[in-house]
Amino acid sequence: MKANQLPPRARALAVGAVLIAIAAVIFFMLRQSPVGLASRPTPTAPRIEPTESLHLPSFEPGKEIQQLSRNTILFTEIPENRPRHEIIQYVVQPGDSAWSIAQKYNLKPETILWGNEGLSYIAANLSISTTLNILPTDGVLHTVTEADDWDRIELLYGVPMTTVVSYPANHYPLQGPFDLELGREIIIPGGRSTVFWIDPGPQVVEGLGRKSPGYYSGPLVGMGTGYFIWPVAPPIVLNQDYWEAHPAIDIDVYFRQPIFAADSGTVIFSGMSKAGYGNLVIIDHGNDFWTYYAHNEANLVYPGQGVLQGQQIAEGGTTGNSTGYHLDFRVRYKAGNFHNPMLYLPPP
Repeated sequence: MKANQLPPRARALAVGAVLIAIAAVIFFMLRQSPVGLASRPTPTAPRIEPTESLHLPSFEPGKEIQQLSRNTILFTEIPENRPRHEIIQYVVQPGDSAWSIAQKYNLKPETILWGNEGLSYIAANLSISTTLNILPTDGVLHTVTEADDWDRIELLYGVPMTTVVSYPANHYPLQGPFDLELGREIIIPGGRSTVFWIDPGPQVVEGLGRKSPGYYSGPLVGMGTGYFIWPVAPPIVLNQDYWEAHPAIDIDVYFRQPIFAADSGTVIFSGMSKAGYGNLVIIDHGNDFWTYYAHNEANLVYPGQGVLQGQQIAEGGTTGNSTGYHLDFRVRYKAGNFHNPMLYLPPP
C-alpha cells in the first residue's frame, strides 16, 4: 500500500514520528557544538594595576650575602649539673677523710685542706661533726690580711689577679674596683698552697735514721724477705688512697681485727703517737724499708722485738685523730720519703 493510500489517521501518525526524529537529531547536534545552547562567556581574572608600593629586589648574580645562621631548637634543654659558684658547708661524718670527702664533690683532696685553715698542718686531724668549707672548684680559699696586695697573692698561689677577680664566686664587678678588704675570703681557682704533714712517729733527724731520739737503736734481730704482704686479711677495702698530704693508704678494719707484719723485721717503735696517729707500730725490715701501722686499738709487740712476716703485731682500732676504724699503713725508704704502698703490695 502506498503512503497516499493510508488512511488519514495513520498518515498523520507517521508524519509526527518523522518530525520527532528530526527534532532529536537537531538537539543532539546542538549539544555537541562548541557554543552549545547554554554556553556562557569564560570569566577573566581582574587585572591588578601595579602600584608604587610593590617592589621586588633586583637579582644580582654573584653578590655575597653575609648573615648569622642558627640551629633550630625545638625545645629548651636545662642542664642537670650546672656548675656551682658558691662555697657550701659539709659536716664530717664517721669514716670520712679528706680524700673521701673530695671524691663526693669531684675535687682534689688538697682542696679540702686548702679550703679550711688548720687542716693543712695535720692531714689526719678531721673530727666527726666538724664543719668544713667545700670550694666550688679546685684551688685555695684565702682570707685577706693587712699584708696582702694582688702581687703578693699572685706570688703565693701562682694565679694572676685577672683570673681571681673574674671568677664568679668572688663577686667582683666587671669593671672593678678590685679591692682587698681586710678579712674578705677569696677563692683562688687553680691555686696551690704548701701542704704540711707530720711524721706519725718520732721525728727522724737527717742522717741519723733510727738513731734519732725515740727509736730503738739496738741491733736488728729480723731481716725482711724483700717483698710485702697485706697487713690485714681480705677482703681489702681502702678508705683513703695515697696523696700529697697523706703519704699512706687507709685500710678499713673492724674493732680489734688482727694486724699483721707486712714483712719480717725488728720493731723500732711501739707506743702512742704524739702527732695524732694513735697507737703506732714501726718495723725496720733491715733492707732500708720501714713500715708503719697506725690507729691501732692495741699494740702487741715491743721495741727491739723481732717479728716474722704475717705475724700479728696489733689489733685494729680508731685511736688518735680518726673518724672511724681503719689502719693507716705506710712504707718509708731509707728513713726519708714515704712511698705509695700500692707499689709494693700484691693485688688485693
